Amino acid sequence: MGEPLSRKGVFWFIQGNVKILMLCRVLWSASTSIIYPFFSLYILALGGTSTEIGLINSLGILAGMVLYPVGGYIADKAGRVKLIGYSTLLYTFAHLFFVVANDWRVIALGQFFGQLFLFYMPAMNALEADSLPPGVRGRGFAIMMTVPGAVRIIAPIFGGYIIEWFQISSGLTENQALILAVRICWSIAFLTGLVVAWIRLTYLKETVTDVKPENMFRFSELPKMIMPAYRSILDSIKWMDSSLKIIVGIEMFASFFIAMSAPFYVVYAKQIIGLTESQWGLVMFLSGLVGVGLAFPLGTAVDKLGPRKMILTGMLLAPITLWSYQYVGGFIGVALILCGVALCNSMMMPAFSTIIANMIPRERRGRLYSLIGERGIMISFGNFWGGGFLLFPPAALGSYVGGWVYKMNPNYPWMITAGALLVSLVLIFMFVKEPEQAQQ
Repeated sequence: MGEPLSRKGVFWFIQGNVKILMLCRVLWSASTSIIYPFFSLYILALGGTSTEIGLINSLGILAGMVLYPVGGYIADKAGRVKLIGYSTLLYTFAHLFFVVANDWRVIALGQFFGQLFLFYMPAMNALEADSLPPGVRGRGFAIMMTVPGAVRIIAPIFGGYIIEWFQISSGLTENQALILAVRICWSIAFLTGLVVAWIRLTYLKETVTDVKPENMFRFSELPKMIMPAYRSILDSIKWMDSSLKIIVGIEMFASFFIAMSAPFYVVYAKQIIGLTESQWGLVMFLSGLVGVGLAFPLGTAVDKLGPRKMILTGMLLAPITLWSYQYVGGFIGVALILCGVALCNSMMMPAFSTIIANMIPRERRGRLYSLIGERGIMISFGNFWGGGFLLFPPAALGSYVGGWVYKMNPNYPWMITAGALLVSLVLIFMFVKEPEQAQQ
């Protein structure tokens, strides 16, 4: 008989796969978060415009859609770990496009292939949910976001200062110095990715133990899995109960508008408000600090109060926060708004992750996560993150439309997104219910 929960340590569930997954996210965060907050500025420096920023993000989202159902199908039929490890390696090599880019079109290729090879995410999300017991999922998901976040909040400061140091000392133009600094940072991220792939292949333990020999994962078998994977989409949709279908519908609706505004926070901050790269990095640090500081207490609140209440609270604050972005001025104003966004995400992300995991049995998680993601609604203020096959089309369209919307009026993205989140709040309040019994 197991040890009573009350006698275990506070973080007793941070072991095995959970520990390895967190370590890998820390390594990724230490490298990519230095430079990802400046991704839109990199596109501008390579000759792109706001419409190209929207197009590149849209292409990436569409590419992610292509193989996501295949990733979820393989995760349930052939196991999680090999798919995660080998696909991480492919994803890492896609970063070389960012290293050698001399034109925004090369960035577009890198974004396309990078997101294409992220089809292992449903498997990793399923492995994460498998490895967390139901009674601690709120805290578990919060901690797994918090620990990498502790690194991620510091990294943008270094990125901003690295860019400004090159701009001051290199003798190059402002854009040329930014390009050089970004290329160096992406090179470091590429090397880090190789290490992460090795760790995942070596140390992660499989949670699907009844894989038949003929279903073992091999990349050579990937083409044969495409059609069965796509056929399984309809079956997965039919399986969903009404509350889960409503969550998915709301996610699809919100993803359009969140993707529309996500790439333009930094552009608006620099072009309209007048922040420098180092100030934007410091804003990212402060907002990340808020997210990290609140993640565990709010994750604990999810376990105690229930995920639905936390979702509604976060969704109530989010529209007010985003609407206010167009009225702030200076560094302090931007910092306050993005700290408010971090607060909303710290409420919503562990709550959505918990309610979704509680609704889906282990044997279906890979396929369901490939369709809907595991985070629910998350407000991105960089690139659009997270999602699944059903969310990619509206997010891709929203990202493309966002470039034109920003070009029409830089204030429109925040006004429109705030209104959409208010509608989402009403729909969740009216229709989303928690499951009576949490799935293992």
